[in-house]
Order: sequence, then structure tokens, then C-alpha cells
Amino acid sequence: MNVRGSFGIALLAAAALAGCKPRSFDVEPPIPAWIVKSHVGFYEADGKTTRPAPKEKLRLWMPYVVGDLYGSPNAGEIHPVALAPDLGFTLDLNLNHLRLGKALVPTEFSQKWLSIEPKEARVARVSPFVLPEDGIVPLGVTEWLEEGSGSRLMLVYIDRKARIRGEIVYDGRDLRFDISVPEAGYVWIRQPEHSGAFMAIPKPENVVLAVFPAD
Repeated sequence: MNVRGSFGIALLAAAALAGCKPRSFDVEPPIPAWIVKSHVGFYEADGKTTRPAPKEKLRLWMPYVVGDLYGSPNAGEIHPVALAPDLGFTLDLNLNHLRLGKALVPTEFSQKWLSIEPKEARVARVSPFVLPEDGIVPLGVTEWLEEGSGSRLMLVYIDRKARIRGEIVYDGRDLRFDISVPEAGYVWIRQPEHSGAFMAIPKPENVVLAVFPAD
């Protein structure tokens, strides 16, 4: 083969490589409801009284609790979330979403009064932490809060059409779950402050990632 022919083959190979894009694990096109613009806030235990943020630099860690709604994270974060100096951030759940499927495990609620139909449905709860930039110890207990109402929220992924049900009287509280989702996706669940029902709600307009004292 002459030099001209070898050069031509090299050009074709380079063009082929340029046309090959790495496989994307993102949802395409992205689902707007899966993009959460929020900020970190520091609150007293009452969920209403704010307290000063630490002066040190902070970071976010967004792992998942898979197979349950409660407990410690047992799956890592799917995509890192950057925290701005003003403590604002954007959680885009479309990014790397297809990797979440590999992390899901059969649902086995630690709260035995909860059940899911169908039994094959799998769940994953986003379980955020706020940490020092160079540390591994969380700065407190972190929960989503709906600004305005002050309601505490869960952010949960369910991998198919399903229904979570349950009812219990615990510590003087009458608690009920009846969460139905029509298809796979994320659902915001409002938690009752006292007795009441855990309710699926539309994506809140304003939500804050609240850090409460650990004690």
C-alpha cells in the first residue's frame, strides 16, 4: 500500500472515531420536573426558626437509600451536585439516571406496616447530606422542606406504576401511607407533622434542603 492510501485510511479511521460518542446515561430529552433548583438552609428543630450557616466551605453528597424509604444510604450518588458559594444548587435527576437502575434492589421495607404493589416495584429515596468541603461528618440532619408551608418532604423514585400503602398508630400518632404513581418516575411525598397521611404532591415551586441540629 502506498503512502497516499495509508493516509486516506487514517483519515477515515479518525473520522469514524470522531463520530463515535460515549454512551450517555442521561435521560434524553430531559424531564423538566426532574430538575430541582434549591438552596441549603440551616434551621432549628422546629423547622421554622433559621440559624446562621457555618462560615466554612461546604459540599453536598446525594446518595440513595434503595429498597426502602428509611435507613442509611446503601447506594452512592448517581451524579455529583455542585454547591455554589451562596449555598444554591441545581439537582438534575436526568443526569446519569440510567445508572440508577443497576443500583436498585428488591423492595423490603424496614417499617413492616408498609407494603408496595406490585411486589416487583423498586424504590429509591434521595438522601442528601451537607458536609464540610474537606470533611466526612455531616453538619446535621438533612431534610427537604417546602418553603411557605414548612412541610417536610421525601423525594422518592419508583421504577414502575405502583402503590405504597400502610397504616400504624405510633407514639400517639395515627400515620397512613397511600401513595400511587401512574408510571416510573420521581415523586415528592409530604410528611405529616403529627397524625395524618403521607401524601404525594406535585413538584413544589420552592424547596429548601434544610439542615437541623443533630441532637
